[in-house]
Amino acid sequence: MVSGLAVAAATVVVIVHLAFLAYVVVGGFLGLRRLAWLWPSIVTTLYSAYVTLASYTCPLTTLEKWLLEVGGREPYEGSFIAQYLHDVLYPAQYERAAWVIAMGIALVSYAVVLTRGRGRRPAVP
Repeated sequence: MVSGLAVAAATVVVIVHLAFLAYVVVGGFLGLRRLAWLWPSIVTTLYSAYVTLASYTCPLTTLEKWLLEVGGREPYEGSFIAQYLHDVLYPAQYERAAWVIAMGIALVSYAVVLTRGRGRRPAVP
């Protein structure tokens, strides 16, 4: 029973991790709805850059591997990206290019949000 719950929890962690990665890439566009949404996106993008550039293991990856082990499964070797995105979204040899494109999209979202408000003037009573 516990092993089944641990594996199910590991699956939830995978879904949350994938959602986080999607948010890193396109979350900045939420700033078009409300500027306050831009700042959490910037923080997650900086965190993602740190994890990638410093070869730091994301805590979600560590949690997922631990849950798999508790569930009686053999945890995978390597990174979350290598396990779930290589050869699914892009070939493994294009990992650096995929990361640069993702960061580029995030930066474009920030530029779009920040320049969108510049042309507006508050209504004069």
